[in-house]
Amino acid sequence: MILNIKNRKRNFILVSPIVVILLGFITATTCSKVIDEWAWVPLAIVYWSSLGICIKYFKGNKQIKDWLKKPQPSKLMVFFSLILGFFPMSVVMTNYELFNSIWLVVLWLLFAIINPFFEELYWRGLLLDAAMELFPKWIAMAYSTIFFVLSHPLMWGVFSIANAHYHVFIYLTILGVVWSYTYFQTQSLRWVILSHFFVDIGIMTVPVFLNLYVPPNV
Repeated sequence: MILNIKNRKRNFILVSPIVVILLGFITATTCSKVIDEWAWVPLAIVYWSSLGICIKYFKGNKQIKDWLKKPQPSKLMVFFSLILGFFPMSVVMTNYELFNSIWLVVLWLLFAIINPFFEELYWRGLLLDAAMELFPKWIAMAYSTIFFVLSHPLMWGVFSIANAHYHVFIYLTILGVVWSYTYFQTQSLRWVILSHFFVDIGIMTVPVFLNLYVPPNV
């Protein structure tokens, strides 16, 4: 009986990305018709709420502190994670003039602080752990990364020009693979969350959502 419940929870976790992305797509599509690019606000609320619900009710015996425990040493993967995190910093450094409103700065920083925790606890924590129960490591990593990548154009890309561009697919695929492998090697999400924070800072998430910044050739 207990095993059946555990298996059902695992199976729900494995199909949950479809539900999460569908809810996000519906929210983005509906709200963007009314408030245009500001649809990112209700989308973020719905997205984080759906991830939070999945984490809270389907993590089983795993505790959030288990995902955030002290990392095992893995200098190479930590190095790659941080390099990828710092890579887009040139974007914010060369476009800082876009932050001409204190509220824009506050929203940008809040998103960069909150988003990495929800996304990493779900994509690299809950989902990757569940996939590892059924699949070899590389398939589990691919499974998590594919849905992680698709979530961006299918949700944020509804109203954000940059998030629908193929460059996003390439960069996010690299991030998903490196972050997944970093989690495997360190057995913790600490470095992954930190790298994700730097990425969200560097790519100027909120100005990108609002199409205040559209990368060249996009």
